[in-house]
Amino acid sequence: MPNKQQRFDPSPTLATDVGLETAIQPFIDRFVKEEKRERATALFISIAPKQDKASWHELIQMIDTSRARPYAPGVLEPWNAVRGVFLVDHEAYAVTTQTAMGLYVLEDSLFVAYRSTFAVVRYKTGAPLLLT
Repeated sequence: MPNKQQRFDPSPTLATDVGLETAIQPFIDRFVKEEKRERATALFISIAPKQDKASWHELIQMIDTSRARPYAPGVLEPWNAVRGVFLVDHEAYAVTTQTAMGLYVLEDSLFVAYRSTFAVVRYKTGAPLLLT
């Protein structure tokens, strides 16, 4: 019988609403294109309880990449223990920088440190970017 692997092994903890608020609103304020901030806030902060969550891919497409630089493995090593949220598809996980950078996913993903001191966007295709 084939061994079915899950996306993450072991699965990280889902991010709490408080954790998302601590990361996402500062991220929008700091890293999202100015003309897209109102829409980003409406989609990812002001979500009514019964409304389906938008895909984090939409937020990734709103990023102002003019402040970004290429992400190189090891550059965040001094900050491996920093906690934040790892956003992929419709899910959000509470993880450390080291855990987020080690997770293997097949789609665009985003790690945002709490209070948005930095973020790393990894694209399905193309080089990852570090936002500071």
